[in-house]
Amino acid sequence: MTSSKILLSIVFILLLRTASGQVGIDYDLKKPAKWENRVLASETSNNGKKFKKFRHFVQNNITHYNYYYNANEKIRMIIARAKAQFREDYTRLLPFYNFTQDATAAQKKELDSVVYKCTMGILIHDTRNDWIDNLYLLMGESYYYKKFYDSAYITFQFINYAFAPKEDDGYFIPIGSNYNKDEGGNANKVSTPEKQKTLEKLFDLPHLFLKSE
Repeated sequence: MTSSKILLSIVFILLLRTASGQVGIDYDLKKPAKWENRVLASETSNNGKKFKKFRHFVQNNITHYNYYYNANEKIRMIIARAKAQFREDYTRLLPFYNFTQDATAAQKKELDSVVYKCTMGILIHDTRNDWIDNLYLLMGESYYYKKFYDSAYITFQFINYAFAPKEDDGYFIPIGSNYNKDEGGNANKVSTPEKQKTLEKLFDLPHLFLKSE
């Protein structure tokens, strides 16, 4: 079995793991024989070792530019190809998006490579870095563009579960309530603004999910 098939075979295991507070995600992976003696960074993220600023910086940049950036660029390329094939039919009601999922789903090999890249980025890095949720989102997008709606739904639900704001004892902070006022939320809205420092804003990228031009 190739390494790509090995990683893809455990992606659903990743989606069903639980989260521990806001620290990192715990993965209890049943790895194939070829990988059973290899300790991955994702498995040691919550071993009690402090996530110091230097390690945080290194993990953020490696995960961002070696994995998220390349996977996101491939998603951009897939959508660009789909848009190039799109033709407006003025005899029918025009769709909101100027590409079709049939055109994206036809690029299965490219979408599979995005899932592989995201899985690798999650497994071999400390899950306490700031780009793990972005990788899961790209993974969910890939399933959506492949028309694998069940897989996309599971992935997006996992993001909501694993990365939702939690109290110190692990209980979820209700969304759309005054309980998460420290995060910028209140009872009048269901979303909270993302708090980014100057350096994070400088190196961040706008997300492309379902962007219509």
